[in-house]
Amino acid sequence: MKKTFETIRELPEFKKAAELLKKDEENTFEQLKELVLIPAFSRHEQVRAAHYRKLMEAEGFEVEEDEVHNVYTRIKGTGGGPTLYVTGHLDTVFPLDTPLEIKEINGKYYCPGIGDDTSALAQNLALMRAFRDSGIKLKGDLIIGGNVGEEGLGDLYGVRNFFSKEENLKTVDGFISVDGQGPSVTYGGTGSYRYKVSFSNQGGHSNGDFGMPNPIHAMGRAIGKIADVKTPNEPWTTFAVGVVDGGTSVNSIAHDCEFLLDIRSNGKAELDAANEEIMKCITDAVAEENARWKRDEDYYVHDMGNKKNPVPRADRVVELKIEKMGDRPVGNQSLEDPIVKAALALYEVCGEKPHTNSNGSTDANIPISLGIPGLAIGRSGKGAGSHSRDEWFSPEGMAEGEAELFLLICGLLGVEGAAEPLLPIREK
Repeated sequence: MKKTFETIRELPEFKKAAELLKKDEENTFEQLKELVLIPAFSRHEQVRAAHYRKLMEAEGFEVEEDEVHNVYTRIKGTGGGPTLYVTGHLDTVFPLDTPLEIKEINGKYYCPGIGDDTSALAQNLALMRAFRDSGIKLKGDLIIGGNVGEEGLGDLYGVRNFFSKEENLKTVDGFISVDGQGPSVTYGGTGSYRYKVSFSNQGGHSNGDFGMPNPIHAMGRAIGKIADVKTPNEPWTTFAVGVVDGGTSVNSIAHDCEFLLDIRSNGKAELDAANEEIMKCITDAVAEENARWKRDEDYYVHDMGNKKNPVPRADRVVELKIEKMGDRPVGNQSLEDPIVKAALALYEVCGEKPHTNSNGSTDANIPISLGIPGLAIGRSGKGAGSHSRDEWFSPEGMAEGEAELFLLICGLLGVEGAAEPLLPIREK
């Protein structure tokens, strides 16, 4: 594999591509700054998608946009090679009302979402231009662009939708998500279930209605039980209650409350086992809270202190509602899979030691779970602070990183007259 990359790197067309990417660096960074100022919270990416499409069409690319607003173009190869889909995600974790302003401090450009994953979108535009203008002839076909719905409760719906199309499922032989920072190869897909868990009843006064099962107490019991769950280290299996909400006042029995729950594992069986145990924790907690008050027959709801028409408070039970908000499939590959070996060989040829990770939760989860080789490759440039309002990006080394990804794509798809594809064509 190293020989393939070394051969392609010496081609005049590749050297021209690297030069074009370097000359294009300022333009690429300007496009990045345009894109990052367009809010794109998950499931609200339409405006950014439209602008991304506009930028692609301005370069003369024929753009496809599906019903969920994935946008991409197809670059045809000479034939006989595989098909590779390369994408960055259009969405960010920041709500639509998040202030977006670019501030430059000592060569670092601060703005929510400027790295994750907006810089990948600009990088992919630069790659499109380089493939168009360098004269290099890929053997396989390249699909490249931007997708929606990677972050949070977006639940990978963009890539999920792409591969729900029979044509794409049958055609694509490999997948690369440009995500993460710097030299990195994420080759595993950590599966996850995400839930909104709600507790409710009629609510009441903390003193006057004391004895009524309390939704917040039930929620507390559930969280305490979840905290005691034990999960295996291998495969890595985790859980967390991430958001808690509810209540009216300090002197009220809440009408309702809720929490958001995340359960993850690199193994499907372990994910399902943790899920089953945690669901039991929740249902047991509600049953215990309701049972807690049934033994006290003296606790009644009275009308302003009068004992007319008393109603047993224990009859006002806590009701439970569990909604699944996310379902990311597990996808397992090894360091010996061809697409993984190719990425590692690329970085070795380039003299870099990438961070490798089998515990990723990225757009690559979807294709890997479907038996399609997939990776998440780190974005070029420098940056840190993803998912925070102090996120920053620097274009330092951006063109060089783009050239590495260009080289990886060439190796996977093959170059006419110079190198056979490293990415196998799948049996379909």
